[in-house]
Amino acid sequence: MNRLQDKVAVITGSGSGMGASAAKLFSREGAKVVVVDLNADAGQSVADDINKSGGEAIFVQVDTGKEADLKRMVDESIKAFGRVDAYWHNAGIAGAGAISETSEEEYDLQLSIHLKGGFFGFKHLLPHMIKNGGGSVLFTSSVSGLKPSPASPSYSIAKSGLNILAQCIALGHGKDNIRANTICPGPVETPLWPSFMNRNPDIISPEVLTQKFIERVPLGRLIQPEEIADAALFLCSDDAKMISGVLLPVDGGLVVA
Repeated sequence: MNRLQDKVAVITGSGSGMGASAAKLFSREGAKVVVVDLNADAGQSVADDINKSGGEAIFVQVDTGKEADLKRMVDESIKAFGRVDAYWHNAGIAGAGAISETSEEEYDLQLSIHLKGGFFGFKHLLPHMIKNGGGSVLFTSSVSGLKPSPASPSYSIAKSGLNILAQCIALGHGKDNIRANTICPGPVETPLWPSFMNRNPDIISPEVLTQKFIERVPLGRLIQPEEIADAALFLCSDDAKMISGVLLPVDGGLVVA
């Protein structure tokens, strides 16, 4: 307990799934939380749950593909809590499909939601983190950012970009006591999972496709959102104070299978 006592954490994509689990966990561990999501009802509900449980949280509606929204996210976080100690850019969308099936709009959306949220979110947080003596930056990548994914190259490109961005930050801003890492989840049972599994129901049923994913995971099951939240808590806490530039698979062994 209290691993984030008196810290302020900003978590994008925290209206559901991994982000919502982490927002509540971070609060239980003592953090003040900025819940960030495009879905206003979902995000506000998570913030309300935290406040009702005795924590402190605000909600900010943000499209992580827009720099102006990300700047406003930072401004509202600083206005509410005066500082930001941890930034986890977790917002994301499901893969767009094979190269032959991907439109320019879908390609741009993959890079925008994933990479802009990391790049411009950190850009606007950077002066505040320097002023406060450092901080922790975390991005949700994917095993598809570590290994090529022909089933959705645009997603794989976007996630691998977050890995490089984290390492650029780790290398360039270690002098500012800023750490940066990524979590690379395998198949996680989140609200995105059904839409991902149901992309080609005429070719393969969602149930069969899910089972094929499970069979590829050495530990033999889907990952739960809470298990990603546990890894995020560790990387954002002082327990990981000398860990930076790391790409951490949380995948049941999938990346080595």
